[in-house]
Order: sequence, then C-alpha cells, then structure tokens
Amino acid sequence: MRKLKIKNLIILFLIALAFALIINFPHISSIYMIRVLNMTMITYLAVLSLYVVFGMAGQSSFAQCGLMGIGAYITANMCTRWGFSPIFGMIMSMLGTALFAFIIGFALFRLKRFYFSFSTIALMTILNGIFANWTKGTGGPVGMGNLVQFSVGGFVFDTEAKYFYLIIGFSIAASIIIWKLFRSPLGRSFMAVRDNEIAASCMGINNLLTKNIAFAISGILCGLAGSLFAFLSGYISATSFALPQSQLYLVVIMIGGSSSPIGALIGSILINLLPEWLRFLKDYMMLIYGVGIMGLMVVLPEGLVGGGKDLYAKYIKRKRSRVDAEQGL
Repeated sequence: MRKLKIKNLIILFLIALAFALIINFPHISSIYMIRVLNMTMITYLAVLSLYVVFGMAGQSSFAQCGLMGIGAYITANMCTRWGFSPIFGMIMSMLGTALFAFIIGFALFRLKRFYFSFSTIALMTILNGIFANWTKGTGGPVGMGNLVQFSVGGFVFDTEAKYFYLIIGFSIAASIIIWKLFRSPLGRSFMAVRDNEIAASCMGINNLLTKNIAFAISGILCGLAGSLFAFLSGYISATSFALPQSQLYLVVIMIGGSSSPIGALIGSILINLLPEWLRFLKDYMMLIYGVGIMGLMVVLPEGLVGGGKDLYAKYIKRKRSRVDAEQGL
C-alpha cells in the first residue's frame, strides 16, 4: 500500500513538472525552438494516427501524409477562400478526412498484408498528384498562401507562442482520447484483428468494418494535424504532403514503439529534435539515422517503449529468481 502511494506521488510530481515546463517553455526558449516543437507536435498527431491503424489494428499505411494533406486543403479552402470560421473549418477537415478514409478503406482493406501497404503507396501517389495539379482546389504546383490565422472569437493566434499552447492542447486531448480508445472494447477489437483475423472473425468481429473504423479514426487525427499545419505555416503545397513524409512517420513509430501511444510521442521527439541536438553532425545525419535504426531494430525490435518494457520485465524476473534462490538457501 505504501509503495502504491509513493508511486502515485511520483506520477503526480512528474505531471506537475511537465505542466510547469509546458506553461513556461515559450518564455524560456527562442522563437525558432518554439517553431521546432510546434512542428514536432503536429508530427506527433500524424504519427498517433498511424498508431491507431498500425499499432492497434496492425495495418501498415503509407497514406497518412496524404490524409493530412486533405485536412490541410479543406481548412485552406473553407477558411481562406469561402470565409468560414477557423473552428468550423477545422471540424470539417477532421470529419471530411475521416469520411474519405472510411469510404476508401472498403476498397483498400479487401487486400491483405503487404498488398494493403502497396495500395496505400498508390493512394499517396494519387493524392499527391491531385494536390500538385488541381489548380482550382489546391492551387496546383503553386500551392495556397496567405492562409488565415486560427482564431476564437476576437482572439487571434498570431505568434509561435500562442500556437504552441493551441497545438499542445490539441495534442494532450488527442492523447487522452487515444489512450481511452486503447483500453476500450473497440480498441481491444482493433488488437484482436491485428493479432489474428480468423480468431477475431470467430468471436463475431467484422474485420473489414473494424479496420475501416480504425482508418477513419486515424483520418480524424490526420485532418486535425493537417488543419493545424495549414494555420501554423500560412502556406501549403503538394511538396508538404509527399510519400517520403509518410515513410518517415512509419519510421518514427517503429523507433518509438507501436505497442503504446507513448511510442508515437517518443519517436516524434527524437526524429524532430535529434537534428537540433546533433547540429554539428549535420553532414552525417542520414548515416546516423540509418545505422541507428538498423541497430535499434536488431537490439529492440519492438521499439524503445516495447523494448524498454521487455528489459524491465527481464530485470524483475531475474531479481525475483535471485530472491527465491536466496530464500531457498
């Protein structure tokens, strides 16, 4: 009982410390670093969407950046061209992206294993081609600029610090929702499909519908990430939503670990902040990334979170075995 109280106090202390750091970060950091962290949290939302469809439902998708682009262009058109409020534009971006993912999922999820992955690469290529050539809807190769700032009533988010609090707020809310989903019956259905589709079907789970729901939920997060990116950058183009970015998201979640939502956060922070920490090695960053990823997959194939849990479990097992042996003596 005492150990439980100490553990709870430690958790509360860490939460309070994190909250204090978040509140004071814009006051103790440069505008550039605030911008870097803003982009890091937008990346986190996109990777969190991949966690839902890949980590929970077991489907490797390369289309997340394309879905993010759909959300960004919906926001840009509704708020800048058609004059709708930013909040309404953001909501429609989330719903529109989710609807697109749900509908297209009925076709894509009829393919199994790596065939589905290949189909999402094709979807990503198609979407990027539309972004680059549909002049009326996306601005074509020129893109869309001078986008309106996010605002609530008369309060306009016109600085990096204000966007920091906005993006952090949405990131925390999304994290709580996905954590609840992780522990919900629907989340367990996702994981049942991931582990064994035949067994899941025998338990009465509709595999196709379940995977579509996971894809739609990931679409909501991608729509949110794309909308925030459009408001923050003020300019979007097809180059912002290309296949290499989607590939990077998959690498991020593999590094952080796909067994828990925390892996998406850890991977996003490492990928975005590592170049800043190792700026003096900028000419060797691709080499460092390649060697680091290969080493991580060999040593910790479940990523940092999953690997850390395994190492901790082994440590506890050895400790108990040692105690049992000493008591036996």
